[in-house]
Amino acid sequence: MLKALWTRIRNLNKLFIYVVVLPTAVAILYFGIIASPVYISESRFIVYSPSQHMSSSGLSNLLSGLSGSSSMTGTYSIHDYIESWDAMMAVNRAYNLKKVYGNSTIDIFGRFGGLFYPSSSYVKLLRYYQSMVTDNLDNTSGITKLKVRAYSAADAQKINAFLLQKSEALINRMNDQARENAVSYAQQDVNKAEVRVNQATVALAEYRNQHAVFSPEPQSALQLQLISQLQTQVISEKAQLAAILQHAPQNPQIPVLRSGIAALVSEVDKEKAKVVGGKSSLASKDPAYVRLSLAQALTTKILEAAVTSLEQAKVEAQKQQLYLEPISRPNLPDAPQEPHRVRDILGVLALALVVWGVLSILIAGVREHHD
Repeated sequence: MLKALWTRIRNLNKLFIYVVVLPTAVAILYFGIIASPVYISESRFIVYSPSQHMSSSGLSNLLSGLSGSSSMTGTYSIHDYIESWDAMMAVNRAYNLKKVYGNSTIDIFGRFGGLFYPSSSYVKLLRYYQSMVTDNLDNTSGITKLKVRAYSAADAQKINAFLLQKSEALINRMNDQARENAVSYAQQDVNKAEVRVNQATVALAEYRNQHAVFSPEPQSALQLQLISQLQTQVISEKAQLAAILQHAPQNPQIPVLRSGIAALVSEVDKEKAKVVGGKSSLASKDPAYVRLSLAQALTTKILEAAVTSLEQAKVEAQKQQLYLEPISRPNLPDAPQEPHRVRDILGVLALALVVWGVLSILIAGVREHHD
């Protein structure tokens, strides 16, 4: 009986050594001595649009949340970009990530190209990069927290600042594209309207030059005014002739008056012919001139409306602009934040004790069952 008990104690001691002591010793060795210190640079930013406003209506807020907003779209776009191949390659071109994270001074378990990341391909580098760079969005405040881990404080800060800069550039490109899309159709309408105005203006100018007319209506008014003056003069001359014939039929001025009246009547007929009656009259030129003039006025109004629409499109596009506002710039950590040496060692010890306890119970149960 005592021998069997002693055997159990020895077996339990071996189990304790293998399950608790050895893992804890390895954890102390790695986290206490081998593990390289990790520095974390953190920055925070928010993407917003001036057109955003908070509504007091719950239904409005619900609909807004279901449909999304341009600023949230911009935030998610930045999140996807930071984790993308393009972002990793951009950082790599600027700072040579294989050198930053594959330095031989970094412990063999944590560095790129070490035991856990043995490959040197860019595909594996992307996975390593994604494990070292994280961004988390607070859906309540809309603030994004960007964290970059590196094995030197300067590297962590530089990479974080570079990613923040590239994110701002991405927002600017999105703004440029959105503005171009919003304004392009309105600009096309303006261009078409300008062409039509030019065509109508040229057609009207050519008509004026070909028919020697500037504006039939005002010109007709001037002609009619001249005809009225001539007719008044004819009436005056005829009245004077009638008086002379009545009181002095032999007056030598009578032939002169008659000649003058005939000349005036002829001039009146000529002036009337300029207004109406012939192919070269102003009346015959008026319909074509009015048509061309109306075409010019209409195209001018269309151009004015197109320009107004273009300005409105620019204003609307400006309201939809996105802005990335850094709340806190990338810091330069003065102490490593990882690994949490004591906490990690205690975590391994606690887990080992739990496993040891479970295995001890299982082994004891199996032995009692066989006994």
